[in-house]
Amino acid sequence: MENGHPVTKSELQAVLTAALSAQKAEIKDELTEVMRQIETNLLTEFHRYSKGQQVRLHHLETTDSDLILRLATIEERLLALESRRPPSV
Repeated sequence: MENGHPVTKSELQAVLTAALSAQKAEIKDELTEVMRQIETNLLTEFHRYSKGQQVRLHHLETTDSDLILRLATIEERLLALESRRPPSV
């Protein structure tokens, strides 16, 4: 040691235990930070994916609505032809 005396087993064990405890705490903190970053990245990517899917679904719903209106118009015209009624304007 500093005073020239040899280190005892208990002193060495105390120093090693303290050093290991410090390393354990540091590793735990780093691991927690990495896990938070992974979670943030995953949530960001899920959000990006869902935004794209939302735009796609909106487009499909709009197109579906337009097709339903067009089909209803065609059915009305066909019914008017079949029943010889004048078409409604």
